[in-house]
Amino acid sequence: MNILRIKNKYVAVALFLMLAVTLQAQDYGALQYMLQKRPANEKFESNKFNEYLFFSAGVGPYSLLSGKETQDGLGMTARLFMGKWITPVHGLRIGVNMGYLPSKIYDSKIKMGGGSLDYLLNMSSLAYGYNPNRRFELFGIAGVEAGYSKVGDNSERSEKYPNLKGGGEFYYGAHIGLQGNIRLSHTLDLFVEPQIGWYNDVLSHRGSWRNYQVGGSVLVGLTYMPAAPMGTKIHFDEFDNSSFQNHMFISLSGGVSTLKVSGIKNTIKGLGPQFSAGIGKWFSPSSGLRLSGTVGFSDTPAGSKNRYFKHIDLHADYMLNLNSVLWGYDEDRVFNLIGIAGVNLAGTKGVENSGKYAPGIGVGVQGSFRLNRSMDLFIEPRLNVYHKRYAGGCGLRGTDQLGELNLGLTYHTIDRAARPKNGFSNNHISDNLFMTSGVGLQMFLNKKNFENLSSLGPQASVSLGKWLTAYSGLRLVGTGGFFTNYLVPGDIKEGRLSHISVSGGLDYLWNITSTMDGYNPDRIFDFIASVGVNLAYTNNSDHKFQPGINAGIQGLWHVNDFFGLYIEPQVRMYGDKFIEGNLGFMQKDVLVGVNAGFHYRFVPYSKAANRSVFDKDDKRYFISGALGMGSLLVGNKDLVKNAGVEAKGSFGKWYTPLSAWRINGTILYKSKAQNKLPLHYAGLGMDYMMSLATLTKGYSSDHVIDVVPFMGVTAGLSRRNGEFQVVPGLDAGVQFKLRVASSVYLYAEPKVGVRTDTYDGIKQGKPDYVASMVGGLLYRFKMPTFQ
Repeated sequence: MNILRIKNKYVAVALFLMLAVTLQAQDYGALQYMLQKRPANEKFESNKFNEYLFFSAGVGPYSLLSGKETQDGLGMTARLFMGKWITPVHGLRIGVNMGYLPSKIYDSKIKMGGGSLDYLLNMSSLAYGYNPNRRFELFGIAGVEAGYSKVGDNSERSEKYPNLKGGGEFYYGAHIGLQGNIRLSHTLDLFVEPQIGWYNDVLSHRGSWRNYQVGGSVLVGLTYMPAAPMGTKIHFDEFDNSSFQNHMFISLSGGVSTLKVSGIKNTIKGLGPQFSAGIGKWFSPSSGLRLSGTVGFSDTPAGSKNRYFKHIDLHADYMLNLNSVLWGYDEDRVFNLIGIAGVNLAGTKGVENSGKYAPGIGVGVQGSFRLNRSMDLFIEPRLNVYHKRYAGGCGLRGTDQLGELNLGLTYHTIDRAARPKNGFSNNHISDNLFMTSGVGLQMFLNKKNFENLSSLGPQASVSLGKWLTAYSGLRLVGTGGFFTNYLVPGDIKEGRLSHISVSGGLDYLWNITSTMDGYNPDRIFDFIASVGVNLAYTNNSDHKFQPGINAGIQGLWHVNDFFGLYIEPQVRMYGDKFIEGNLGFMQKDVLVGVNAGFHYRFVPYSKAANRSVFDKDDKRYFISGALGMGSLLVGNKDLVKNAGVEAKGSFGKWYTPLSAWRINGTILYKSKAQNKLPLHYAGLGMDYMMSLATLTKGYSSDHVIDVVPFMGVTAGLSRRNGEFQVVPGLDAGVQFKLRVASSVYLYAEPKVGVRTDTYDGIKQGKPDYVASMVGGLLYRFKMPTFQ
């Protein structure tokens, strides 16, 4: 028998290519060079125990190369290593590994875990001598491995292997491989390591005529090499803690968590989402404290009262920066490894119908990667151990264990001495005003809506606010739109119900960026959190009006001094029964949405300065004509299906740099009422208009873009079935203007309005609502004078 035969062509090709590339890259003179010079005896100038250490982690596919007929696809393996280079050529490493193999003859996967001891041969150093700055190196690897392999009972459907039984046994073997190392930085390498090994039959839990199994894997991972010997301080940056705000941080993360229950498979199946937020401070280069809260849910253990296990966990953690302990404080360090230990207090619900509270402890480790001066990306696995009240004592020794894996961002404060001087001024009520307008999507959360993306509906929002300080502000917010709910009573034949949603509220704003980095009016990006209260209305509900709370986070990009773009995800929460259905694990009605749009930052308005410029502009009159569509405002597709053609003309004048009045006429042709009967309308109206470009930048006749909100009154005649009715009403909308010539503008004008109940001819005992969208041309001119 030929035990060195490699049946897996992919592993064989990988081994061959890595060797070929290395020989080609190094001029293929390696053998001759080695015969002429013997760098194998080369030594480091100093080689204490804490020098030339390295730490590696890798993951990749794993497969049997013999007896593949019993394997059901590729498995996976993950390995951690710690090693030391004894000389530039020779090294040792120890490792731990875990993985699995899918099996065709067992009901469950074969799971294994173990350890290894490897000898490393640096072929690049052997051929060309030691070079710490070499970009690519090739290592030869040979080692031994032992571990524990476990599988469930043999499948009843397996007639080919009737005598096999599951269980756990120890396996052992030997392996060889190659590792290609690409230098990413002075301390970090990316590696690819194909490996082949020979193991006793216990590894796959089946016998073979060879009495051994051949396995192959390809690891991809990272190797970290400390820049200095462990415990030798080489960084001495000053740690300025003169202000309490120095070295503070906040963190936001999302991840998964699961309860420890009987069986690894059941534990993994119970994974559920969680979200965390924290605030903390480093009191020294190596020691810090963090307070954090986590909200999440996962599957409950067997025999629980409910399906979902809901938990809220509060953590008070001590943090130890291992890099600072070993090598000193370096404020520009790219990677930090941080140990975490703390105490917990949690509230849970799901195992029992009533809520439970339990204390606990937690330990974890955080790998933190510096993105810029203020921002880190981190990954943090954590294990929490709680009193049995947490989930009924389903874990080890009558306690409960909750495992977490979080990925998130940490935002650090900049030392106060390094911050720009605070130039924030608030001398006038118009200082630091802003306005936003945006559109987006919203969804009412429940399980059925998650399964139907058509439950998403459009929404639009406007806000007007003011920054009271560099860090805090208030805004008034109005939101309107509609969405579809698929969790409806049984008497709804369509299986879904559309809702119009309108809300107004007051939000508190916290500028996180200014808090952490200081106020800077020239900053390009701001990160802003919001919390607030609102009053919402929805139709097709027994409780049409409902107070609620909301929270969101806004990313704001300042394009120039007055104009910006923003995106803002937000959550709104109301009492149950506001809308049919809820999340199930929480008896509240929750609407989530995301808006994106424009942000307008106003400059202090000087009446005298703007009037002096305005007086020189004699083109104050304007006429406009537009065409579009109009319809009854409903929260479903009939908004478009029942729309008719709308034509609009107007005449107006700017009386001040900021304000204008206009008279308009509107004709709506062949719209449809809810009973599908034709609806025609003709009316006159008067609107007050305000220029936001003037409010934000001051008056100029050369503004390329202007946003002009308006509101006004209207009255007209509606005609249905040959009958006419007088219909008064109110209108509000926004005109978006684009200057294309010295006096000519293109514009789009969305509008909503309210009419008396006589508008559509259907008596409902409530006002009728209308919506329209038109676009057209606007011409500014000087009114001629006649002698």
